[in-house]
Amino acid sequence: MFKKFTTILTVVALLTLVTLPALADTGGLALPISEKPLTLKMWAQRLGSYRGNDYNDKVSFQEMQKRTNVKIDFEISTGTGYEEQFNLMMASRDLPDLILYSAWDKQAANYGHQGALLPLEDLIAEHAPNFSRILAEYPELRGQITAADGHIYYLPNLALEGQLLVQMYPQIRFDWLEKLGLEEPETTEEWYQVLKAFKEQDANGNGLKDEVPYVPINISNLMMMFAPAWGFNYQGAQTGFFIDNGVVKYSPYEDRYVELLEYLNRLYAEGLMDPTYASGDYSTNYANLTEKVTNDIAGVWVGWAGSFMNTFRSLKADDPDFRIGPISPPKGPYGDQWHISARWQSSGIGIAIASTTKHPVEAIKWLDYQYSEEGILLNNFGVEGVSYDMVDGYPTYKPHVFNNPDGLSPEESLLQYVPGGGSWATVSDGRYLAQYNPPEPAGYTVAERVAPYVDMSRMLPPVQFTQEEQRVLTPIMMDLTTFVEENVNNFILGRKPLSEFPKFQQDLKKMQVEKVISIYQDAYNRFMSY
Repeated sequence: MFKKFTTILTVVALLTLVTLPALADTGGLALPISEKPLTLKMWAQRLGSYRGNDYNDKVSFQEMQKRTNVKIDFEISTGTGYEEQFNLMMASRDLPDLILYSAWDKQAANYGHQGALLPLEDLIAEHAPNFSRILAEYPELRGQITAADGHIYYLPNLALEGQLLVQMYPQIRFDWLEKLGLEEPETTEEWYQVLKAFKEQDANGNGLKDEVPYVPINISNLMMMFAPAWGFNYQGAQTGFFIDNGVVKYSPYEDRYVELLEYLNRLYAEGLMDPTYASGDYSTNYANLTEKVTNDIAGVWVGWAGSFMNTFRSLKADDPDFRIGPISPPKGPYGDQWHISARWQSSGIGIAIASTTKHPVEAIKWLDYQYSEEGILLNNFGVEGVSYDMVDGYPTYKPHVFNNPDGLSPEESLLQYVPGGGSWATVSDGRYLAQYNPPEPAGYTVAERVAPYVDMSRMLPPVQFTQEEQRVLTPIMMDLTTFVEENVNNFILGRKPLSEFPKFQQDLKKMQVEKVISIYQDAYNRFMSY
């Protein structure tokens, strides 16, 4: 399963521009879906930067309605209280036909077990030729979307290209390296030397030692950078778990973990790392990083392409010397060089069908259309001639999309036309990313610098738990997660001596970490059997 996926990822990661497999326009799905005009109701969580009140305002949905003869009557969540709105709706059992939600990977099994959601696997096999073909081409997807009871309850957002699987990644001031005559660091020791040089050799040239070489924004962001160099995972909802030759392990419970803490404590003690990551919320710490980048104080960080790298480039557009870009993850003392901030092909964002719908066949066909070539183009690029032109077979955004005359950001402007490939039940198209990100010099792309180090065979997949497993896990993990984060921060910041690490491990054992690992192992074994 994973061997095929890893091979695909490695090959694709070497390409800066990749196209999706050639498909028939609708992949065998007959249009229109309904002979008579049909309206389906959908509750939709407000995702991304879209600030409208009806997806039907987008040209992609207007065109989709013409082609399918199916209109979607949307109810869009308001503000930040979408979770409460979602919970109230699901509790009422007065459900729309379709439900767009960002956490179906965690919630679908629960509501499916309660009978609120329709099992989809038979409908997919009979009425969804496009999604069926994707499952056949990428068999590892089935385990990612199958609940512990063996049913599929939602169709997800998919990323099938190597570069799209990379999330946040290391970014560095290449102009600082050049100014100080430094080689790009590879090993953790070389990274230490580079950060030390940034601090001590006046990398920003203002005559002061005010540089903060590495600026993380939270503990997860900090660990994304350096934990993999010791073979550990530390990110996301399943923080700390990783796979070692088929065995589930928990990073903070491993003996070698203390070496990672020693390294990070060294960075902190020598002023090579901003300690503010341990205080304040994400937005506050992001603002802190932004300020340090724009004032030429930060040298290295881990972030997204858009809200970090592209935003910083925009803010420093008047500085001809400012040059940042992606850099490969550090290589650890045991040879580990691994990038862990990567999404699985299937995300938690997706659309489920309520069990109360009177139109299950039309609903699954309409969802399947999202995964056809036509649907993928509509959802990622909009309508040809309106938001993009096909240039030599390549969908190319019109100039006004990323240079909006009303001053909208590229993302906000694009979302006037489409739901966004990453925020909808469709396939994200890498040709969007190639145009959204500014060109990088040869050898400085995410595909070349970062994607080759994504190894999903070592990542804990999005496993599903039975209700009994979840009942046991929830209270343990709530306490465990808080305890680990507090102690890890104390070790890094020198508030607790590293000599107490063995006691920390003993405390984890008392908190039933081994039972947790056993439950995760059972869930992983089930996942691998699908």
